Amino acid sequence: MMDEGVQIVPTANAAQLVLLLQNEATDKRILTVSSYSGQQAEFELNYQVEMEIQKPNGTVLLEKQKISLLRDYLFDERAVLAMGIEEEMLREEMYRDIVAQIIRRLQILKLGKVELTQIAFKGLKAKYVTGNPIVVDLIEKNTRTAPIDIWVSLSMGENVWFVTPSSLQAGQLSPKAQPWQHDVPTKKTRHRVLDFTVPPDLSGKFTLRAVYTEAGVELDLNNLSAMMRSTVAEGKIVFESGTD
Repeated sequence: MMDEGVQIVPTANAAQLVLLLQNEATDKRILTVSSYSGQQAEFELNYQVEMEIQKPNGTVLLEKQKISLLRDYLFDERAVLAMGIEEEMLREEMYRDIVAQIIRRLQILKLGKVELTQIAFKGLKAKYVTGNPIVVDLIEKNTRTAPIDIWVSLSMGENVWFVTPSSLQAGQLSPKAQPWQHDVPTKKTRHRVLDFTVPPDLSGKFTLRAVYTEAGVELDLNNLSAMMRSTVAEGKIVFESGTD
C-alpha cells in the first residue's frame, strides 16, 4: 500500500490508472573543493525521473513531465564511512520526497472509487432433497467494461471447495482456489453455475458464493476486498436425503 489512500494492484487492468516512470537517474557532482587540502568539500545530488499517468486502455490522463530534486551536503574526509551513510540516507529521503510528489499528482486526478459490478444468484432455493434438480444462474445487474474471472465456492463450516470447469453438468469441486471461468467477455452477463440432480449422498448446510476478479489475477483470500471487481453473491442451501 502507498500512502494517502493510493493502492498498488498487481496488473494494469485491475487499476484505475497506470503510472509510467522512465529515465530515472541520480547524478552526483562536486560543488566546492577545500582550499586547504584540495579535496572535495561539498557535493550535490540530483535525482530525476519522468512520469506519465494513463488509464489502463492507454488514454493519457497526465502528460509526461519531469520531477527533479537537488540536495547538497558537506564532505568530511576524516569520517569517510559516516559520510557514505549520510549520502545513502539523503538518497532515501529524496526517493520519499519524489513519491510524495507523485501521490499529490495522483490525488489531483480525483478518480474516485472503483464501481463494482452487481451480481446475484437466480433460481437458488433454500432447500433441496435427493433427486431434486438444482439450476442456478449468476446474473450481472449492471455493465462492466473489462473481462473478468469468476470464482464460485461452496462452503460448509470452515471447509471451502471451489467449483471448477467441467464437461459434466455439475461442476467439479476442488479445495484449491481456482476460477470457475477465465477471461469472461463483457457481453456475457448470465452464467449457469450449477445444473445437476441432487445425489443421495449430498446432505448438510452449505453456503454458495461467487465473486469476480480482474482476469488473470490469483485469488488472495486475505486481501479479497482489494481484488474484487464485483459484489459478492451469496446464498444458503440445505441438502437433505429423502423426498419432497
